Amino acid sequence: MKDLIKRIVSASAVLFVSAAVLSGFPAGTLKASAGEVYDIYVGKERVETSNCKDILGNGVFSYEPETSTLTINGNYGYESAELISSNIEDLTVNVIGDSELKGYFYFYKDTTITGTGKLSLSTSDSLNAITLYGGTRLTIMDADLDISGCNAISGSIRGTQDIYISGSYINAHGKEAAICDLNTVSIFRCDITKPAYCFWGEGGIYEADMTTYAKDVRMIPSYDLWIDENKVNADNCHDILDNGIFSYDPVQKMLTISGSFDHPMDQELIYSSEKGLIINVTEDSEIPGYTVLHEDTVITGKGVFITGTGTSSGNSITAIANHNCKLTIDNTRLMALGHVGIGTTTGSIDIYNSDVLAAGSEQAFAFAPDSFNIYDGNLSFPSPYTVGNNTIYDGGSKAAKMVAIERLKVKGDINGDGIINVTDLSLAAAYVKGKRSLNEDQESRADISGDGKITITDISIIAAHIKGKKAIV
Repeated sequence: MKDLIKRIVSASAVLFVSAAVLSGFPAGTLKASAGEVYDIYVGKERVETSNCKDILGNGVFSYEPETSTLTINGNYGYESAELISSNIEDLTVNVIGDSELKGYFYFYKDTTITGTGKLSLSTSDSLNAITLYGGTRLTIMDADLDISGCNAISGSIRGTQDIYISGSYINAHGKEAAICDLNTVSIFRCDITKPAYCFWGEGGIYEADMTTYAKDVRMIPSYDLWIDENKVNADNCHDILDNGIFSYDPVQKMLTISGSFDHPMDQELIYSSEKGLIINVTEDSEIPGYTVLHEDTVITGKGVFITGTGTSSGNSITAIANHNCKLTIDNTRLMALGHVGIGTTTGSIDIYNSDVLAAGSEQAFAFAPDSFNIYDGNLSFPSPYTVGNNTIYDGGSKAAKMVAIERLKVKGDINGDGIINVTDLSLAAAYVKGKRSLNEDQESRADISGDGKITITDISIIAAHIKGKKAIV
């Protein structure tokens, strides 16, 4: 700890006296005739108004005082350099481009590291790459870090600093330890893949013996989504089950299903607490098993999705259960069979322009009061029917065990997939040429002009719609 610093400025400036605690410079923003100076050093250069847009003059570091954000974009430093020393409360370090830095960081106040770029930070084996002082909390949020030193991330005095890691890639390498001497380590939406067996919490991240600090730690983002009891993470999201059927795009929050496989009917297929999940069925897919949803979810796609646990009397599992959230079925074809086909009494269901068949040994649908809606479609079975507070009735007092919903048939959408495209154009052309037949519904949708015939005129109208020249209305 350095002694009390006294600085006397000329009468045209400001007189101040401040204690430098641990960091060697005073807390707060200091005002002088040259502008403002801030409690952060980069490459031992004090950040101030005159240099904050390009602190070192190399385009790598900039500071935005209004948001307390230090931006990093580029390479700089040498191994034994004090690269960043910050006493800024709630500093954000935003890495916007891949950056390789040599040196070490000191943080004396709560700090967040984030950004779309990868930060590689290394220092000598005798120094810590990132050291936390006082009661500092370091948050690593949606970041990509590769850190190495004597200790990669360390507290200065064990038991007073915390680290919170969420949704991040981290490779931490330490000659002595990767992450150590901390009060608590909290990890969310991440999987530790190295060491294969480890423990974390009080102190740091440990090997399987729970006493030895791990020297090499690898973390990857993970998601609140499980497929066949496999948690989805950054390593497996491109092919979750290694069978080419399930993939997940974390940016779009889209789970893609593209194919069928033999899955046990009474076992969980999809479990999700992922906010805003989209299940996109890109091709016809028949997969037994049940789905549990705890956040608003959309099921969509051009493929038919057949799923569930069956309708036998001994079955007590709902095929697709949405708990305290909204299930939206949008422009797709879905068949769900279970004890209850689709829904729970705490969830809501909206169906848009979709063909849906739900069947259950107890009832086809379940939903919260006044929470079932059909748009651009009709409930075609049973007939008559009644939409009650929590289910659909068969016209009497019994819950309907099978419910069919059909999308509205649109002129030009000959194959009934909800889209007017070249497939429909080809069907109309083949019919006119006598190369294929259409059923009654298809003929009705192909007769755009409404003259009772399908001719070259109808083909031209469909083509104009596809090209965007004139929409079919």
